[in-house]
Amino acid sequence: MRRVVYFILVTLVLGGMAGGIAFYAFNFKPKMITTAISSAPKPVETISAAAVTQDNWQGEVKAIGTTVAPQGVNIMPEVTGVVVKLGFDSGQYVEKGTVLAVLDATAEEAQLKNLTVQLANAQRDLDRGKTLQAKGFVAKADIDKLTTARDALKANVDQTTAIIDKKTITAPFAGALGLRQMSLGSYAAPGNPIVWIQQVDPIFVDFTVTEADFGQVKTGQNFSAAFDAMPGQTFAGTLTATDARISAASRMITVRGQLANPDHRLLPGMYANVRVATGAARAVLTVPQTAVTYSLYGNTVLKVVPASTLEKDAQADQLAVVRAIVKTGAVKDGKVEVTEGLAAGDQVVIAGQNKVDQGSHVVINNTIPLTPPATPAE
Repeated sequence: MRRVVYFILVTLVLGGMAGGIAFYAFNFKPKMITTAISSAPKPVETISAAAVTQDNWQGEVKAIGTTVAPQGVNIMPEVTGVVVKLGFDSGQYVEKGTVLAVLDATAEEAQLKNLTVQLANAQRDLDRGKTLQAKGFVAKADIDKLTTARDALKANVDQTTAIIDKKTITAPFAGALGLRQMSLGSYAAPGNPIVWIQQVDPIFVDFTVTEADFGQVKTGQNFSAAFDAMPGQTFAGTLTATDARISAASRMITVRGQLANPDHRLLPGMYANVRVATGAARAVLTVPQTAVTYSLYGNTVLKVVPASTLEKDAQADQLAVVRAIVKTGAVKDGKVEVTEGLAAGDQVVIAGQNKVDQGSHVVINNTIPLTPPATPAE
């Protein structure tokens, strides 16, 4: 009996200890941690913020265009011959009439001399026949034959002269040359390209606009174009023409503008970011583009407000953030137009959004610049 009583007492003591430990671990301790966390002050996160500003934006149509040469042709010979002279280098800019290539014309020049002598002799025979005809010694039919012979020789002289002229190949207009495709001593035949030439000053910019934007675009309007090859630079030009029809496939219409290019920096085929100024300037509310979070369920910003608007016991100088749904419009120069959801002067978070959410306490520090990610070493 004594052993049974001892066993029961030990069992009760151990069971009580186990129950106490379980109560502490699964009930008392979690409640204590929850109470400590709930009573602890909210952490304050550092963010950058900017005010909603009112700007005057000029209406514009944006498009992606391509530079096009007003004129561009492959220089090819019209007659056959061996190249004996090249008067250009690849990539050179030449004026109209510059000699680009000369073909061997030795045989044609010799033939021209022979024909010239025959023509002079035929002219003398004709002159002598006319003199004799005036005296009644030569019939008119003989004079006609002499005239025909003289005219045939003159035609042969003109034909040979034209062939010789065609063996000197010149630039049809001022422009930039491409890569040379023929060498000295090469045999040139009609259809064989010598070099490509393109007019580059002025230069055209072709771009497409939608049917909705086409009503805002008119010939004579000013436009600007920027190129990836020349960052930070803008070229100004004028719209010169629009296509006569809208594409049935894309429902877009092509518009052509003209840019001055005196230094020949712009080349045909370059992509251009085109902006066409339309209408009068209008007042808009804008925020930095980094402030807006885009999603399928709506665009939002984190708006900075006094913490007292969310918590009764918050201090007067404490700030918090709330998520505000906004409607956005045009995007220009790193700013987004806000049509609904914000008022002028409101503060919005522009950096640090990943650290905060609805109701988070924040402090604004705009002295820390936003640095772009490091470029990996090559």
